[in-house]
Amino acid sequence: MATSPTTFGLLGLLAVRSWTGYELAKQMRRSLRFVWSSSEGHLYREQKRLVELGWADVEVEPSGGRSRKRYTITPAGESALRTWLATPPQEPHFEVEGLLRLFFSDHGTLHDMITSMDATATAARSMLDELLGFVDEYLAEGGPLWMLEHGVGGQDERLEFRGRPMFPERLHLVALVIDATTRLLADVETFASATANEARGWRDQADPSNTAATRARLEAISDRHRPR
Repeated sequence: MATSPTTFGLLGLLAVRSWTGYELAKQMRRSLRFVWSSSEGHLYREQKRLVELGWADVEVEPSGGRSRKRYTITPAGESALRTWLATPPQEPHFEVEGLLRLFFSDHGTLHDMITSMDATATAARSMLDELLGFVDEYLAEGGPLWMLEHGVGGQDERLEFRGRPMFPERLHLVALVIDATTRLLADVETFASATANEARGWRDQADPSNTAATRARLEAISDRHRPR
């Protein structure tokens, strides 16, 4: 039965704690979408797959007159997660629709290209601001960093902050991922905004007057990543 990084993303969340199906999807949207996005329908299918694989147990529990499914990782799931973590990762994937559109923008109007780059810059800024909100929460008095610094809130003394259970022992890893993600988003914002502004001075996407600038750009890329 085929698995994907999404399968293991959900499995990793279950290794932290048990979740209802809704909570799992919500947590993926809150955090993992910044590094591995997936549609909501796919997330719910992957929850069922974990059960079929024997990597998670599911229990139906009452919830306000209705019922909901709660998923818990199994020993087989913990073993599968450890095995996956020991394998080489896939090559990095970059899914930025604005760049895909930029690649083919000569088949559309210059206005469309500029609008797309502006929208990409705005979206990257919005995502960056959302992550900075997480950072503010982690730095806040009583938050997970405070728990780490005061030696409280670990596995034997789980504490809540702003209505959610905290896992301060994971903050070192979370901070590394946020560091990488915020850098990438900042670069996307800067690039898209600069590209939109530059393109406002073009006649069209094949403007021959841009040839010198294109040479300079290619040489700068070479110099930046292969210093002479």
